[in-house]
Amino acid sequence: MGKGDAIRRAGRLDYRSVVLASLPFMGMISFWQVYDGLVPLILTGTFRMSDTMANAVMAVDNVFGLFLLPVFGIMSDRCGSRLGRRTPFILVGSAIAVVAVPMIAVSDNVASLPALIVSILVTLFAICMYRTMTVAVVADVTPRPLRTKANSIEKIVGYAGTGVMLVAIAVLVPDEARPNYLPVFALQAAIIGVSALLYAWRVREPALVERMHEESLAMGIREDEIDVDDAPEAGGRERIADSGLRLSIAMLLAATFFYYMSYNAMTTNISRYAEGFFSMAGGSYAIINIVTIVGALASYVPLANLSLRIGRKRVAVLCSAAMALGSAAIWLIPGFSPAFYAIFLVMGAALGGVDLCVYTMIVETCDSNSVGRYSGYYYTLSMAGQVVTPLLSGLVMDFAPQHLFGYITLMSAAMLLAVMATRHGDTILIDEVARREEAAEADRAS
Repeated sequence: MGKGDAIRRAGRLDYRSVVLASLPFMGMISFWQVYDGLVPLILTGTFRMSDTMANAVMAVDNVFGLFLLPVFGIMSDRCGSRLGRRTPFILVGSAIAVVAVPMIAVSDNVASLPALIVSILVTLFAICMYRTMTVAVVADVTPRPLRTKANSIEKIVGYAGTGVMLVAIAVLVPDEARPNYLPVFALQAAIIGVSALLYAWRVREPALVERMHEESLAMGIREDEIDVDDAPEAGGRERIADSGLRLSIAMLLAATFFYYMSYNAMTTNISRYAEGFFSMAGGSYAIINIVTIVGALASYVPLANLSLRIGRKRVAVLCSAAMALGSAAIWLIPGFSPAFYAIFLVMGAALGGVDLCVYTMIVETCDSNSVGRYSGYYYTLSMAGQVVTPLLSGLVMDFAPQHLFGYITLMSAAMLLAVMATRHGDTILIDEVARREEAAEADRAS
């Protein structure tokens, strides 16, 4: 067998299992398109709330996330169910969401604000119950060197569900004063429910984890040596004594925070910025969003494969630098040029690369008993960024809107510095995986 064949075999991912394990993520992530897009219209339209009051209600999901995501993550680490650590939370959270999500639209139809608030709170609690688990389970069942590649597939599956719901909103929401949103919310509940049922039917978490251990052994990685204590009650209790490792984790979480500080500042304000500085009227600003998403989607698999060759940190550094340089170019070049679309395309790819690598670097630093805990921390920092940056970038838009992309450049530069300060989180590269697997085969043959 040639070296190229060995490398291809070492990098082979069980796409079927990863796609099936990613289905709950698709159901969860697609929900936010419906929630973020339609609930503000319900609050301001049916219940005549001011924008300030509506924004306060919409901020509840971020507040919930700050507290509940790490709690549920640790709870899943300590779960000793025969279904696995993550599956019980996925199934229970999905079941609650299937009932609660349509009730948001029902509450709107009967114009009951108390019912609406209760429906929103129950839905957000249900989503928080299993949000962390949707990413942790994919990490759990994938050998460490291939986690970035698996993460890229999970992102693509998630975007597929997101695309379906965007089309559904465009088709199913009529142009009238009091539209009936129930068909959209019912479809969203169906996607959550069907995703969970397919997951329950086709995914056996404990068996996939066991197979991950076997594949890891072929790569020369002994998970039982990494896991100090595999008892369920030990889950989420890991305390890292190495100060250098703690610093790396802190820097990776900081990079997550600044990633969302930059990304959310752009998505929140691009419509107003494009109207004022790019002379884009109506919904034409959406072209920028589409180009950015296309860049991310097109980059996921190639950048994941590149990380197997050169390491996750190098890919994250390159992508952070591209994000900073791209936003600086848009900030410093006056007016609008069609070349900006190419810059936004690169920025989308860069955002995709950072998102892929930083999360897998975080879970690389911990044993499998703490994946839920650190996945919860990852989402907590992402929520914190999404709470803070609308306020700060909103001040920029109010007092110096021409410097929005200067603010985004600053956040991107902070993300770059945080990634560069990291010393842990990479795994063995694909060349080394192939060498170890060939050596193991030679030992068995002899």
